[in-house]
Amino acid sequence: MVARLIATRELRGVDRDFFFIPHSNWDAHNKLEWNLNTNLADLDNAINAFSTEMKTEGLWDSTTIIQASDFGRSLKPNGGGGTDHAWGGNYMMIGGAVSGGKIVGKYPEVLTDDGPEILERGRIIPTLSWDEIIAPIAEWAGVSHGSVKEVCPNIDNFPESQRIKASDLFVDFTG
Repeated sequence: MVARLIATRELRGVDRDFFFIPHSNWDAHNKLEWNLNTNLADLDNAINAFSTEMKTEGLWDSTTIIQASDFGRSLKPNGGGGTDHAWGGNYMMIGGAVSGGKIVGKYPEVLTDDGPEILERGRIIPTLSWDEIIAPIAEWAGVSHGSVKEVCPNIDNFPESQRIKASDLFVDFTG
């Protein structure tokens, strides 16, 4: 569906689109292995089909996919063969202009309850805010550096020294 909408961009008179595609059934309080195997296979098939179409249309270098969750999962299993709600999570970025193959941000060095970023039962404390992740993507999409605060109103609540730069995420970004 998204590829079909993108194909109508000239007819709609737009030069960029943003789409939100929900995918449920990740709330794996039980049967974690089955849920992950099923959902990751679905995600892989969808991304493969979409990226193939974008490459065919010559649009892959101007396409970025962001996988995100509204909450993380605990590192320690619960009694039902699953995990419970947590705080910190991860994001994946995929696209033709994405400078991939790396972790951006801080990965916890200690994954036990003794780690400085870990709360009880394996709940990770986030080290980056959503604004810090979206800001460089907004700049890549054409939002000027001076206007990023309009898109990411909480960005000033976090130290500028830990902000991700668009040039860290995208190949040949000259913003």
